[in-house]
Amino acid sequence: MRIVLIKAASIAIAGALLIGCGSGSEKGSEDDSPAETPSSQQVFPTPTPAGDIDNLDLSSKPVVVIPSTPPPSDLEIEDLVTGNGDFVKSGDFLIMDYVGVSYSTGLQFDASWDRGSPFPFELGAGRVIQGWEQGIVGMAVGGRRILTIPPSLGYGEGGSGSGSIGPNETLVFVVDLIAVVPSDLEKPNEEVTGEAVQELQIDDTIRGSGAAVELGNVVYIHYVGVSASTGEQFDSSWDRGRSEFIGYISGAGNVIEGLDQGVLGMQVGGRRTIVIPPDLAYGENGAGNGLIASNETLVFIVDLLGTHPVR
Repeated sequence: MRIVLIKAASIAIAGALLIGCGSGSEKGSEDDSPAETPSSQQVFPTPTPAGDIDNLDLSSKPVVVIPSTPPPSDLEIEDLVTGNGDFVKSGDFLIMDYVGVSYSTGLQFDASWDRGSPFPFELGAGRVIQGWEQGIVGMAVGGRRILTIPPSLGYGEGGSGSGSIGPNETLVFVVDLIAVVPSDLEKPNEEVTGEAVQELQIDDTIRGSGAAVELGNVVYIHYVGVSASTGEQFDSSWDRGRSEFIGYISGAGNVIEGLDQGVLGMQVGGRRTIVIPPDLAYGENGAGNGLIASNETLVFIVDLLGTHPVR
């Protein structure tokens, strides 16, 4: 069954964007431009704005500033904001926002911010240019990093297929790590049992070390949902795949009230069991054509993958 608990559309996540061929080859291709995605129009180059810049505010699109010095010959990494929690590694599934600018011109060639959809990909799977593959390793959720990428780790002699990135162009990206599904994080397999309850109950089986969920935040979770009276699973985001976790806005009515309340205060990287009474779930009506019975207590096991203020 496709997500019983969602009451409204979840946060949009663009799934078709290819930043690069990931090979670091000297020739670009028709499909490797950061500005090209079937679900959006091309982002035309725009000049970097002048004035005071606050790139520490993660709720705002960052401004990429090109230094007056010649471009570096090697990959350069600078952390503007250091995230909290475990460092990402090859094989992890990431959700990121980014802005990309050409070093030689200072012009933006692409930005996920302008599409309103973050970029999902598996690190190490060849979906992004080598400058990203190498430069993102070691970030933690909530981090913001500048990547200055030489042509050999970008699009090389050929530039991008669309022409928005010229031949032998050095690239500068400001990247935000929004959420992570670690490669070693698996669907909970413990037997879930529960009794009918009258009040919301929570139990942190793994306490996270990242940012805590606040009312109004965007929240990214994986979950398993079980009926307390039967111990039977009625839904699981995991069963749709590692990349099929959900995003929602806390307090906006996107999910049932018990889940909304139960995730508040949870820290990124944590796993929490939430036992929800009927009046904070589906009450007398039940749901799913009988899959969730009338006046059913629900048990959710939730993994918090990321959270941030609405952008």
